[in-house]
Amino acid sequence: MNSLFHTYGRGLSLLFALLTAAWVIGLIIFPQLKMIERSLIYEDRGDALSQLSTHIDRLYADLDTLRYEQSALSRTNTAEDRAHIEPLEKQQATLEEQITALEHEEQLLKEQKAQTGRFSFHNYTSMNQVHFEIFWKTLLYSFSVTVLCFLACYPIAYAMTRVSKPALVALMMLGLIIPYSINELLRIFSWVMILANQGILNHMLDWLGILDLSSGGVRFLSSNGSVFVVMMYTYILFMIFPIYNTLETLDENQIEAARDLGAPSWRIHWRIILPHSKPGIAIGSIMTFMLSAGSISVPSIVGRGLHPDWFSQVIYRRFFESSNWNIGSAYSLTLLLACLLFILIVMLIFRVNIREIAK
Repeated sequence: MNSLFHTYGRGLSLLFALLTAAWVIGLIIFPQLKMIERSLIYEDRGDALSQLSTHIDRLYADLDTLRYEQSALSRTNTAEDRAHIEPLEKQQATLEEQITALEHEEQLLKEQKAQTGRFSFHNYTSMNQVHFEIFWKTLLYSFSVTVLCFLACYPIAYAMTRVSKPALVALMMLGLIIPYSINELLRIFSWVMILANQGILNHMLDWLGILDLSSGGVRFLSSNGSVFVVMMYTYILFMIFPIYNTLETLDENQIEAARDLGAPSWRIHWRIILPHSKPGIAIGSIMTFMLSAGSISVPSIVGRGLHPDWFSQVIYRRFFESSNWNIGSAYSLTLLLACLLFILIVMLIFRVNIREIAK
């Protein structure tokens, strides 16, 4: 904090600190606490309160329909239509009385339910076998994407550090960054066009004579392999830049000394370059894994319905299709805890701490 005071002054430094605290509390801590609270509240969708709430919602829908019919008939203002308005008004009054009575009963049931106990771990323990398998497979899929990203990015990052011309490095950086100036959804749909049965890749294979497109192309989108490819393309920068930034600080004299002593290339990488790049590999792995595990756009768009579900899709359906935000919150926090465990394992394996990762 003293360095901030010295650089920016006391007033500006305090403003930075307040904005950071507001960001952390308002956008990270408070939403997470609210999600934890909701995940600990179990809602039995088959109990009397839930059935009563559903019945009230249907009555409100019927009431809105009656009001719309009355509005339509009143605009025409004919004798026949006016004759139909009176029965509709009676039905509306009856529905309003029923809704009032049922809402009073609903309030009593809510008070009774509140007295029986508020919090439980039922939302966490009620995960069925299918969702449990999807959860573990999603972690495996995300780990696979992370490994593939590392295998693709490490040679590129190392090659960029070995380039002697700064202009060529800048050109390589530009080639990596330019595609990310396009909206992510457009990039995902572009890959769908490439990998589709009648897509660009199948047409290219047909032109090369490798397959006959008239008999049906290769169904690239029917497996998770296509999802892995698109995720690698989507999150490759989060792996390559941390590794490149770490390798850039490597002393070239160590490599030259190892070569003078007769060490082969694979041993130089294993004993010198990889140990030096551990912080970059760790932060790249953490970011890629967490982004892959929480991705909803890629598995939902790429081969939708043709490949096994990801856990993010299950969470989305819990929130927005079944409208069960409590179980959705529990599922989200379960995935978050798994990602945090992955972070701790990575830090333990690579023997790095938070300070080394932050560099």
